[in-house]
Amino acid sequence: MHKFFYGNRILFLVTLLLILPVLLTLYMMHIIKNSELSILEHQKAKLNQAAYLLDQNLAGSLDNYLAEQGLAGRTREEKIVAIGNYVNEKINHVKREYPEVHIGLYYEPLHVFYDGTARFDENFSLRRKKAFEETMSQRKSLVQNLGPEEGGVIEIYRPFTRNGKVEGVIRSAEYLSEVGYYGKRRHIEMIAYSAIAAVVLTGFGGAIYIFRDLVMQVRFIRQGLKTLEEDLSRTMPEAHGELGEIVEGINGFARRIAELNLYTETMLAVIDEAIVVVNAGGEVVLANNLARELFALPEGFKGRMMGELFSGNSPLLSYLERTLKEEKAFRDLMLNWSNGDKSPRQLLLSILPLKTASGELLGAVINCRDLTERMQLEEKVRRQERLAALGKLVTGVAHEIRNPLTSISCYIQHWMQNKQPSTQALATIQREITRLDYIVEQLLYFAKPAEARLFQRDLNVLIRELTEFFQEMYQGKYNLLLDLEADLPPVWMDAEQMERAVVNIIFNAIQAMPEGGTISISTAYLPGRQRVALTIADTGCGIPKENLAHLFTPFYSTRPKGTGLGLAIAYEIVQAHGGQIEVESEVGRGTKFTIYLRT
Repeated sequence: MHKFFYGNRILFLVTLLLILPVLLTLYMMHIIKNSELSILEHQKAKLNQAAYLLDQNLAGSLDNYLAEQGLAGRTREEKIVAIGNYVNEKINHVKREYPEVHIGLYYEPLHVFYDGTARFDENFSLRRKKAFEETMSQRKSLVQNLGPEEGGVIEIYRPFTRNGKVEGVIRSAEYLSEVGYYGKRRHIEMIAYSAIAAVVLTGFGGAIYIFRDLVMQVRFIRQGLKTLEEDLSRTMPEAHGELGEIVEGINGFARRIAELNLYTETMLAVIDEAIVVVNAGGEVVLANNLARELFALPEGFKGRMMGELFSGNSPLLSYLERTLKEEKAFRDLMLNWSNGDKSPRQLLLSILPLKTASGELLGAVINCRDLTERMQLEEKVRRQERLAALGKLVTGVAHEIRNPLTSISCYIQHWMQNKQPSTQALATIQREITRLDYIVEQLLYFAKPAEARLFQRDLNVLIRELTEFFQEMYQGKYNLLLDLEADLPPVWMDAEQMERAVVNIIFNAIQAMPEGGTISISTAYLPGRQRVALTIADTGCGIPKENLAHLFTPFYSTRPKGTGLGLAIAYEIVQAHGGQIEVESEVGRGTKFTIYLRT
């Protein structure tokens, strides 16, 4: 009942204030119309005469005038000034005969309107431009009567035609207030307006109370919204009527938003990464506690530009600018960050654009993970691993060199006692010196391998040459089986280094079969991986599973006379070629090495 009464009061007053003044206005216009028509016809005739006079004064074509004055090749600005000086003189002559008439010429080739002044720019409105275009296209005069109020004006648009071509439009106009038109209407209007004012005041008096009550309640809601803007936990007091329902709805929204904000803040607080959210203009919207601490954000950072909070040469700002302008995402960028007097930090930076479901850019999310402690720990672990590897390397070198030195030392002591070396002793010393030289050569190669010079080579040719070498060397002791794929694509390799790697693997297979056996070598192209696979398999004793993980470690060997460098060097060579090497082995059945090389 209350809602119905309140709504009908508003409807009644709107009807009273709008419909009655409209009806009275229509009656007033009917009375004024008869007196207006005769004056307008007189004004149109005068405007037509003024336009005709200017047309006659501009006797020739303006296009020809430019040609005669030698201005055809000049700039547009120079042409505008030259034509303006000529046309304005004619316009001012007409104005002296018709001082109350506003007259001018629109010259279409230069797209300019001359009105007797020195303004030679585009000094006409879009409405006039449309009138010019309509007059030129229809090639006949156009009359416009604009506005019944004090600013009313009558306009005549006359085509300016020369040699059958419409070069422009002559506009003549007169403001009705300047010819006393409105003085004749004022008495009638006063009567009509008095009646309208009486009706409006009557309705206004009855509406003051309702509108005052409405304004007070709206002010109440506006003040409550300001309170919610500062603190969503505070709700607006209840109100009555329709506005009470609005207040209830606003309080519900405020509670929901407060819950969502709580969830968001709690989620951001437990994330162990620094997160900053900015809007499309680069203003900070929110940042979690880790971001405030990492970037030393001041109080009141929300709403401030990122450029104010970070130094101008920070790479973070350049990445953010590209994200906001190009909507480009940056992921996992390493960033050295120094904040004031704090020690530099190593950050893993990602910047992602924030978009709506329709693709509209909302802003960007800056995500930073502090990797400083992790990288320091990894560096410490790597240093310890390097020290351990160095210790193992020194131990291996000492062990491998000590054995030949012991043999040589024993024979020297024997000579010192017998005063004469034997032939067998000299041969042993020579063998041990050769072994020492081989160990040093392998060690030097492993410590500083030669740079790989990669060219596309035929791997099958290399395998056939090596097979012939081993068959000749061992004279049938080992059965070498080849299964080489025809039309094998060339691979990128340094032939000399790859030969060394393959020889080391074959020698390893031979050492695993002291009584002889079979060595199978095959090649195959893998289209899916764009790699060539080289497989070398033997039927030797095999390698225990627990030893496979150390197979490519320098100086690791399960054989008494092995140096432990052959397979390590083979592994380094394959890695330098951008390839991979895999090994499979079963004790008592043999070992298979597979090398993958790029095509």
